[in-house]
Amino acid sequence: MSSGNSQDTWRDVRVSLGPDAEVTGKLSFSDPTRLEGKLTGEVRGADLLVIGSRATVDASVQAERLVVLGNVKGDVIGKASVEIRAGGRLIGDVQTKSLVIEEGGVLEGRVAMGGLSPAR
Repeated sequence: MSSGNSQDTWRDVRVSLGPDAEVTGKLSFSDPTRLEGKLTGEVRGADLLVIGSRATVDASVQAERLVVLGNVKGDVIGKASVEIRAGGRLIGDVQTKSLVIEEGGVLEGRVAMGGLSPAR
């Protein structure tokens, strides 16, 4: 996986949680990961984490880089970046260094950029 722009690499990430999977609890990944199923709880990614277009995530999410194509409800930390693509929906507070929201992407919540914590 190249360290280039996630726009060039997020489509190639393997699916770790398929669309028919439902998980409740804490998940953590060290490799670039794509989620397409239903997740409730907490998810941590040490690298790129893609919330796929068929995913429904009701959890706190933390990753180095986060790409949202599906639905996320919960507070999010994207250490380097958070991208909400067309069709993606994020409801919750966001903390990141870089935020991109494509036309058709939705963010409902507060944003803190840099080293600040999201306002409560």
